[in-house]
Amino acid sequence: MPQTWVSSFSQHPSIQGLRQTLAASVKQPIWWAIPGEAPKSLDYSAACRTCHFVRRSSENRQICQRTFLQALEHSARTKAPHQFLCPIQRYAVCLPAVRNGKVEGALAICHSEQAFSKTDLELARVVVETSLEERERSLELKNLSDAIQPRCVALSTIHTIHRLISSTLDLEELLPRIARLCCQVLRAQACVIWLADRPKRLLVPRAVVSLEKGKDLRIGPCRIGVGVIGEAASSWQGRLKERMMVVPLVEEECLGVILVRRNREAQPFGTLDQEILSTLAEQAVVAIRNAQMYDAQERITWGTIRSLSAILDGMEGHSRRSASRQQLLANVALAIAQRMDLPPSQQRPLQYAALLHDAGRVGIPDEILRKPSKLEPDEFAKVKEHPIQGARFLEPLEVLEPAIPIVLYHHERYDGTGYPKGLKKEAIPLGARILAVANAFEAMISERPYRQAMTTAKAAREIAFHSGTQFDPKVVHAFLRLGAKRLEELALLAAGRPKKNGERGGS
Repeated sequence: MPQTWVSSFSQHPSIQGLRQTLAASVKQPIWWAIPGEAPKSLDYSAACRTCHFVRRSSENRQICQRTFLQALEHSARTKAPHQFLCPIQRYAVCLPAVRNGKVEGALAICHSEQAFSKTDLELARVVVETSLEERERSLELKNLSDAIQPRCVALSTIHTIHRLISSTLDLEELLPRIARLCCQVLRAQACVIWLADRPKRLLVPRAVVSLEKGKDLRIGPCRIGVGVIGEAASSWQGRLKERMMVVPLVEEECLGVILVRRNREAQPFGTLDQEILSTLAEQAVVAIRNAQMYDAQERITWGTIRSLSAILDGMEGHSRRSASRQQLLANVALAIAQRMDLPPSQQRPLQYAALLHDAGRVGIPDEILRKPSKLEPDEFAKVKEHPIQGARFLEPLEVLEPAIPIVLYHHERYDGTGYPKGLKKEAIPLGARILAVANAFEAMISERPYRQAMTTAKAAREIAFHSGTQFDPKVVHAFLRLGAKRLEELALLAAGRPKKNGERGGS
């Protein structure tokens, strides 16, 4: 029995009560907490402060120790309290601490001028035995708590993770989020997520997170079936190697692999960590599959919207050049939204609205749309109805519902003098305020029957001039931050012309 165990056991409330009972008839009691069944020596640091005999010489301590060790041996053999006389004819008692049928130490009291009664000794035996049983149960409960608590924390964490990773359907946002959560939950310094490209038999890294400062991970593709990562994907079996864990993302097929890693100074991973990562991977698989299905649906929807936009252009008698202007409008609107840090959930409806914002013009006579001179009041009244007609045209398509307010109000002005409702400032949906700037820019740099096209620089200056009146200043600020080079690039991309060397990719 370790010394710390005996010392802590001697502080048990029942043992403290026993000490008070037995010491009531002892002027200067000496208490001993003795570890082990058969110790070879005793600690006299406390006894020497009270007993003049043992303090006098080392020879006296040796005499006392031999007597005490013999008494301890007797009590350990009988597993019962043993009373004896010390070398100076003072009474002492050894109380064996018996746990699971084995003597693991003893408590003792000495330096009493009178003998302890049988009643006191029987009470001492019962108290020690009961206290040991209580302590045993407390230790069992503590061990059970220590085993259960990490799992409770893990379950709570997994529930939180489920909510977090299920809150987005954007795969590019989802995967880094999962990687960061893996690092946080498992106290790891790095996490990498590969997704399977099955036709190429490759695992492609899609999210890399490193929490170590100054350490950027350079991660490349892995061939399925080759190396630790590839074997996890082909065998559907995880790997645990001290400070590295690999778990496959498996549904009906292997979607990819998650790797987490700790640095050398950290504690190695255990089986509980592997259980947590496996459970997290199960949650991640559902979220990844949903995001992939959503992405596929979005591609189909986007293709449908583009086709519908082309059909509407054809009905208006517009040319391929009109389609390029629609694409320019969509690109500029998206670039502004990204500059304003709008979430993807707000960017996509803005793109839809940019392609279909003029759907209501189908019912306007072509001679009005192409008229080179100023419109008459009744003609302009018909033109002003096109946002309402466009919104009605889009209503039956459920997927376009978020885009309808943008289409309906993109001709409103920030100062409240626009149409169809005369909305003002923040009452105008943000998407409509963005589309208003992008639409004005596209119109100014495009040729019209009644004027020539402006340069991008002049169009940008014109938009800046009308900031706060026609346009939202915050949107104008984001538009101007794109810069002349970026605006030229967007115009070239929409026209289908090749980019110049050194130019960045389009939106």
